[in-house]
Amino acid sequence: MQTRNFMKKIRLIILSIFIFQTSFCQENYIPGYIVSNRDTLHGFIDYRNWEGNPDKIFFKEKLNDKKSTYSPMDIKGFSVHDEMYKSAIVKTGISSTEINALELDAELQYAIDTTFLQTIIKGEKSLYFYRNEVGKAQFYIKQDSSYVLLIYNKYLKEQDGKTGTAENRKYLGQLSFYFHDCPTIQSKLTSTGYTKKSMENLFLDYYNCAQSKLEFQKKTEKTIAEFGVFAGLSLTSLKFNAIDYLMNADCDPSANLSAGLFFEVIPPRNQRKWSLNNELIFSSYKIKGLYNDYESENRYTIYHTTIGLSYLKMNNMLRYKYPVGNLFVYLNAGISNGFAISEINTVKKESKIYSSERIDEDVILNEIRKYEQGYILGLGTKYKRYSFEVRYENGNGMSVSSQLKSSSNRFYFLLGCKF
Repeated sequence: MQTRNFMKKIRLIILSIFIFQTSFCQENYIPGYIVSNRDTLHGFIDYRNWEGNPDKIFFKEKLNDKKSTYSPMDIKGFSVHDEMYKSAIVKTGISSTEINALELDAELQYAIDTTFLQTIIKGEKSLYFYRNEVGKAQFYIKQDSSYVLLIYNKYLKEQDGKTGTAENRKYLGQLSFYFHDCPTIQSKLTSTGYTKKSMENLFLDYYNCAQSKLEFQKKTEKTIAEFGVFAGLSLTSLKFNAIDYLMNADCDPSANLSAGLFFEVIPPRNQRKWSLNNELIFSSYKIKGLYNDYESENRYTIYHTTIGLSYLKMNNMLRYKYPVGNLFVYLNAGISNGFAISEINTVKKESKIYSSERIDEDVILNEIRKYEQGYILGLGTKYKRYSFEVRYENGNGMSVSSQLKSSSNRFYFLLGCKF
C-alpha cells in the first residue's frame, strides 16, 4: 500500500511538471526564412530547439503579423537560428531498439513519413537527420533528388541454441559506395557508429580527403554538466497516527541549517529547458514536544518528547526551467533518499497520582527507520551563477512500526552558487 501511494505521488509530481511547462509555453519568434516553391521568404520563425523534427512551423513576415502555419507539404524547407531543414518524403525505420522488444529479423521494418529533415552536413556530400514519431534516430544521404535512409537495425539472433543481440550495419556499405571517390575514407568506416558525432566526423574526414568545400555544418550539441554548492534553512515537522503524546503534542517546527553539493546534467535540444539535478545534502531536525494528560490536579502525566535525526541525503530531481527576462524560473520535482547518521528519540514522563510523584525516561521507539524515502517539489529562480529555491519535501518518517505510522514534512529555503 505504501509503495502504491508513493508511486501516485511521483505521478502527480510528473504531471505538475508538464502543467508548469504548458503554463509557460510562450512563443519564441526569431529571424529565419522559409523556402517556398517560388522564392525565399525572410521573416520570423517560432523556434523551439526541437528534440524531434517538427511536423509544422509557425512563420511571420513581421513580428506584429498573424502567424502562418507550414508543413513539409507546403514549403521546400526553412532555416532558423543555426539550423536548416529540408522537406522530404522518406522511408523511416519503425523496428524497436528496446532490448525486450527486439525481433528475430535482421531486416528493418519501414513506414513512409513526410517530415522536415535536419541538415547536419551540406555540400557535395550531405548528411541529414530525422528522429521519427517513435523516437528512432536515423540518418539520410541525398542521391539524385531522393533522400536515402542509411540502414541500421538491432535484432535478436539465435546461435548454438542461445539467443543474443546482433546488428544490421548496412549503412556502412551505403557509405562506402557514397564515398567511393575517396579511398582513404574506407578504413575509417568500420569504426563509424550510428550516432550524430560519429557520422559528422566521417563526413568531415571525407571533405578533408576530397578537398571539397563544406557549405554548412550543424555541430553536434554536447551535454553540459554544472557543479555547485547550496545552503539554507529547513523547517521540519512530524506527524504520527497513534500514541496520544505523539499525535497531540504541542511542538514547534524545527529550524535548522542545511547544506550540500549539486551536480546538474543538461542535455542538448529543447532550448536546454530540461535537466537532471542531483544533490548530496545534509539535513537535520530536533523537535521537542509537550503533552499533558490531565485528569485532575492530583492525577496527571506530563510527557516531554525529544525527537531528532540527522540525515545524509541523495536527491534526484527532474528540472524544467523557463527564461523570464534576465532570470530563469524553474521547477524541481523528484525523490529523496536519506540515510540517518545520528538520532535522538526520548520521552520523559512526569506523573502524579495523589501524593505519589515519579519521573521516568525511556525511548519512544526501540527501532528507528535508518532509510527515509520522500518526494520533492520546489520552485526557484536562477540568475547567472546564483539560484534561490523554496522546496517542499515529504518523507515516510522515522517509525518502522506498522501500528505507528509517521511522516516528515520539510520546507527548505536554499541559496545556490554554481562553480
